[in-house]
Amino acid sequence: MGAISLTNLTKLYRNGRGVRDLTLEIESGQVYGLLGPNGSGKSTAMKLMTGLLQPDSGTVRIFGADMRENREQAIFYVGSMIETPSLYPYLSAKQNLSLVQNLSPACPDARIGHVLDMVRLSTYANDKVFGFSTGMKQRLGLAMALLPDPDLLILDEPTNGLDIEGVAEFRDIIREQAAAGKTILLSSHIAYEIEQICTDVAVLSNGMLKCTGNVSKLLMRYGSVEEFYLEFARTEGEIAS
Repeated sequence: MGAISLTNLTKLYRNGRGVRDLTLEIESGQVYGLLGPNGSGKSTAMKLMTGLLQPDSGTVRIFGADMRENREQAIFYVGSMIETPSLYPYLSAKQNLSLVQNLSPACPDARIGHVLDMVRLSTYANDKVFGFSTGMKQRLGLAMALLPDPDLLILDEPTNGLDIEGVAEFRDIIREQAAAGKTILLSSHIAYEIEQICTDVAVLSNGMLKCTGNVSKLLMRYGSVEEFYLEFARTEGEIAS
């Protein structure tokens, strides 16, 4: 069974942006990347996959469960971080995670300490979030996504604000999750990040799916994911920064 199945998915805003007729299959165990510049529809697609937006038309299925008809079952499998993490600044990192734990009754207390250790925030567990740097907030957002030990991680631009060491540690976390059999979908406007982490990639441009490919095969043919991307995207004037 596929982890994510999108069929003719459309969601358009008044300015004409969004996603149009998006059809995509992501299999269990894949580390899948959505690649495209800002405004290409990556965040909109992920909001539709997590039930944060309702589509104008089309369907989203998560492990076979229809997001519109059975959202509770579909979202049960998902841990997500969409755009900027929503945090309570005057609560500590641990308290923020406790609030998320309340939504997952089966999540043991020990899991909070475990995910804080995974994202290298154990030292700051009792510190108020208002004093955190952008990178630390991003790490805490990732910890929230990991907390329920989901089968599927959906991460929107997850390395934003991370320093070099933080990006390397993030890659290690994703590889560990993949080795444990999890499915990961992440977005980026940086081709190199997709190349380093993902098994497969889909290129979005102006809200539409331009092409997909297996990263290993793309590297053999094009030398880099960036060259693959530019071949298919620059005809519309979109070049990833």
